[in-house]
Amino acid sequence: MASLALYWSVMIACYLLASRLRRYADRLGFVNTLLSVSVYALVLLMGLRMGANPEVTGSLGTIGVQALLVTVLTMTFSILAVFAVRRALHIDRFALPCGTERGTAERTSTHADVSGVKTSLIIFLMLVIGMLLGCFVVPHIAETETFQAASDMWLVIGLCLLLGLVGFTMGLEDKLKSMLHGAGIALALVPLATIVGTMLAGVIYSFFSPLTLRESLAVSAGFGWYTLAPSVISGAGHAVAGAVSFLHNVLRETLGIILIPLVASKVGYIETASLPGTGAMDVCLPIVERSCNAETLPYSFTTGMAASLFSALLVPLIMGV
Repeated sequence: MASLALYWSVMIACYLLASRLRRYADRLGFVNTLLSVSVYALVLLMGLRMGANPEVTGSLGTIGVQALLVTVLTMTFSILAVFAVRRALHIDRFALPCGTERGTAERTSTHADVSGVKTSLIIFLMLVIGMLLGCFVVPHIAETETFQAASDMWLVIGLCLLLGLVGFTMGLEDKLKSMLHGAGIALALVPLATIVGTMLAGVIYSFFSPLTLRESLAVSAGFGWYTLAPSVISGAGHAVAGAVSFLHNVLRETLGIILIPLVASKVGYIETASLPGTGAMDVCLPIVERSCNAETLPYSFTTGMAASLFSALLVPLIMGV
C-alpha cells in the first residue's frame, strides 16, 4: 500500500503541475513520445525480472498449461462481462455514451486497429527480449537475489515516471472532471463485472483442472496479485495450487500488458480495464492511456483498486485462513 500511495502521489503532483502549463500544451507534444518509450522500457524490465526468476522459468514446463488455461478463461469471461455491462449502459467502444460525436482528433477505427496490433507486437517483442536476456545473460553478470533487489528499485522508479507522465498528460487535457461525471454508475459496474466474470471462470476452470473447486476459485481470485494469492494458498498447505496461482497471476498481468492495445482496437476501450486485474491501476495504466483515451482511465483505476480489495478479501476467505 505504501508503493501505491507513492505512485498516486506522483501522478497527482504531475497532474497539478500540468494543469498550470496548459497554455504551453502545443510545446509539450514530446511527452506522448516519452510515455511510449517509457512503456516499452518498463515491459523490457519486467521481462528481465521474469527471465531471471527461477520460480517463473522453472514452472513453465510443469504447471504452465494449467496456469495458461485459467488465465485465458479469467480474461475471456472478464471481457465478456464488461462488454455486456457496456452495451447495457449504451456506452460505445470508445468509452463514450452512444451517439456522442467524436472530433477530428479522435482516432478512426481503422487507425486504432493498426496502431493496436503494432503496439501489441512491440510490447510482446520487448517482453521476449527481456525474458531471454534475463534467462541467459543476467545469471552470468549478477546473482539472482542481487538483480531482483536492484530491479525492484528500478521498477518503482519506472512506475513513478510512467504514472507521472500519465498524470501530466491528463492535466494538459483537462478532462478529469468531465470524464468522472460522464462515467457515472459504470465506474462501479465495470469492476463488479470483472470480478464476477473472473470468479465464474474459476468455477468453469475447476471442471478441466486437477485442482478442486475451492482451489480453482482461490487461484482465480488472485486477480493478477502474484505476491498475495500464492503466499496465502501455499501457506494453507496447497503447494500445487499455490504454484499455479503464482504463474497464473504473472501471466494475467503480462498478457494484459500485451493484449490491452489489441483489445482496445478490436473490442472496446473499457474492456481493457478487465484484462490485467490489479495491474489495471498502476503497471498497466500507462498502456491503457496510450492505447485508449482519457475517458478510459477511471475505469482502469477503479477496476484495479476493486480487484486488489477483493483479492485480499476473497483468497483468505476461500482458503479458510
